[in-house]
Amino acid sequence: MKTVLEAWGEANLGPAHEALDEHVVWKSASTRESGVFRFGGVYEGKASVVALLSKLSTRYFFRRYEAKEIMSRGEIVWGLFDVYGSYLPPGGRERDQMPFIIETAFRWRVRDGKILEAQTFFDTAALLAQQGEFRSTQVSV
Repeated sequence: MKTVLEAWGEANLGPAHEALDEHVVWKSASTRESGVFRFGGVYEGKASVVALLSKLSTRYFFRRYEAKEIMSRGEIVWGLFDVYGSYLPPGGRERDQMPFIIETAFRWRVRDGKILEAQTFFDTAALLAQQGEFRSTQVSV
């Protein structure tokens, strides 16, 4: 997991492509397309996942993945990472990219070195705030 994600953070998707099983099932952080995230759903098969990652890479540019914790038990691997990248707003140009840092958890089911299932969870509120979608408010108690 660490090797695949660190390479991805350097814009090298080769290790990710090699690690995907032909029949992989990839569940995006959102279970359906809605709101500002247009990549929701369940993607089945390597070609479908590669298409998703390509679509995601048109607006989100991942620069670095820093592993905070990786645990495995049997076929299941969980990883918690700080993800550094930038976001390109609709209609924006390269100079309009907005940097972000989010905490992301990955859950993979792996067998014989291949990812059979993948699911990602991330701090959507932090990402949306950094994209300028809404301002975080401070509450006094």
